[in-house]
Amino acid sequence: MNILRKGLLVTAAAATLGIAAMGSARAATFASAILDINNFRLLHSTGTAYAATDFATLTGTNDAHATASLNGVFANSADSRPILSGVQPDVAHQCVGVPCPALGENNYARFAPPPPVPGNFGYADQRQIGSAITIGATPAGAHATTRADASTSQNIQVASGNSDVGTSTTFAFTLGQSDTMTVSFDANPYTAAFVSNGAGATSNANARLSWSINIVDLTTGTSVFNFAPNEINGLASVSRTDGSPGLLQYNAAGTVFSFLATTPLLNAGTTYQITIQHNTLANALQQEVPEPATLAIVAAGLLSMSLVSRRRKF
Repeated sequence: MNILRKGLLVTAAAATLGIAAMGSARAATFASAILDINNFRLLHSTGTAYAATDFATLTGTNDAHATASLNGVFANSADSRPILSGVQPDVAHQCVGVPCPALGENNYARFAPPPPVPGNFGYADQRQIGSAITIGATPAGAHATTRADASTSQNIQVASGNSDVGTSTTFAFTLGQSDTMTVSFDANPYTAAFVSNGAGATSNANARLSWSINIVDLTTGTSVFNFAPNEINGLASVSRTDGSPGLLQYNAAGTVFSFLATTPLLNAGTTYQITIQHNTLANALQQEVPEPATLAIVAAGLLSMSLVSRRRKF
């Protein structure tokens, strides 16, 4: 009799756990990356901003992209503008999901920290205004902002966001007279990654930023200057997995970092190429977890097994 009672208790306990799990079966993942670069200027050794008239030659483009995806369905757009046109790239926001988040065009406000996650979607947006050098009567001071978000609130979902400005922002220039060039700007970076408790095996979320400027001597093909501050590169990479669930944020306080970096002497008459790269990336993957209906069936099965066992004993 004692053995029977113990068996019933174990089976009933397992059934109770199965029923209790019905309310917590849904898992989620979320990732977000936002990078705001403001008052970006290229300065003479005197501290004044370079102007278009300081260059013997000056050609190039500002390029930008935004791509969102969910379960292999993509939405993307791109924009390219000549650097002396006075018009900067502004890619329309891209989203795949039902529903997509209620974010207006060029909205770079953060989502509230999860849980709960804001939905099931991939999202990306980009904007640039101003220029790094003075062009005509417009003073130097570029402002470039990108965001990428990925959110999953259902089983077996793969979401991503990817946005950039300047991946191909390259321009060749020749100085009228030798001088150094100082890069000056402010940066407000933010990344977040979240995986809920109970997420399926290999579920994960990751977000990263990358920003760099590189100057190459086109005559020799050698790099003469490279600047990629860790505060908006490696330190900003965050991730979570099903093995280590929870929320991880970088720069949650919204600290604005100020940067200055100066090149070696750039020779007059030598043609150089500047490449400025600015990227945000977010990925979220949700693997299968038991659905509430499946858990209910398991629980019911365990209960029926206990009843059958009891009838046989009596």
